Amino acid sequence: MTITARILAPAIGASLIVSVVFSSVAFAQAAADKPIHIPSPPRSIPFELKDNLVRLEAVVNGHLQSGVLDSGAGALSIDRNVSRKLGLHEGATTGDAAGVGAEIKQLLPVTIASLLAGPLQFENIAGYSIDLGHLSSSAGFPVDLLIGAPAFKYGSVKVDYPGRKLTFGRSGQASHCEATIPLEIVHDVPIVDVELRTTSNAPPVRLKAMVDLGTRHGALVLGGPFVRSEAGKALISQGEAQQIGQGIGGKVHGTRARVAEVRVGPMSFGELEIALTSEIAAFDAGVMDGTLGVPLWQQGSITFDYPARELCINISNGAGRDPAPTSDVTRMR
Repeated sequence: MTITARILAPAIGASLIVSVVFSSVAFAQAAADKPIHIPSPPRSIPFELKDNLVRLEAVVNGHLQSGVLDSGAGALSIDRNVSRKLGLHEGATTGDAAGVGAEIKQLLPVTIASLLAGPLQFENIAGYSIDLGHLSSSAGFPVDLLIGAPAFKYGSVKVDYPGRKLTFGRSGQASHCEATIPLEIVHDVPIVDVELRTTSNAPPVRLKAMVDLGTRHGALVLGGPFVRSEAGKALISQGEAQQIGQGIGGKVHGTRARVAEVRVGPMSFGELEIALTSEIAAFDAGVMDGTLGVPLWQQGSITFDYPARELCINISNGAGRDPAPTSDVTRMR
């Protein structure tokens, strides 16, 4: 057996839950998480936007459940109460999900015989049973299931926020993208390069951020080394301290501040309010400095193509369309 460290659901709380999971068992996902069929041509279904979460119905072992599509979840997760009501066999704990809030949540491996989420069908899919009570409470609706990496890994997924439409298809079948953003897949979650300019005269800082459909109320949330840097400390001193989210472990506190510019790949989003916090442990793990969240793209659509390692953000109001190159970049590590 090997010791594996992997990121599970930076949005498992679907609001800034970044969790590092240390497992003493190489819990099988491999081909066990691949859909039986990926739609071709692409197929669209409606979704409900609730508290900025992408809510859709899912059928688990023949039972209708309330699911959330979550790019920040590196695995499939099912609420512990739901798991036990369905009679799923829960194995020995593989670790804890620890990210935001004071509580540590235990992870128990499960296997779901049948899962149907929109046009995606899975059989004998591996996942985790975890207490999602805090998430359901803060979101205002029952979150029975977090549908993470298995829905994204093998094709393309487009989330059209104004149209409330999800489109699933094969890699390369997504609609035209004006500015493709290079995507890195680390531990089954999507990571992009971000450049941050704290003031108009400051040199840009280069960071890594996870693209998280579950970061509900912040366009960019940063932690780790950046909040301890001179640039980060200056933003914190000028910002407003407040609660910035809530996840499976409870409330997370930090500071909201404005920066002069945020760039994601070739796209500039101009002046932006961001959140900074020291309460998300995974930002110190060396994989990412923070997360990009729903307010950044909710006026348009976002498309993930994991096999092609591409991300596309199309915004109807014209934001994010300045492809001018940057220079004099500072790397924060």
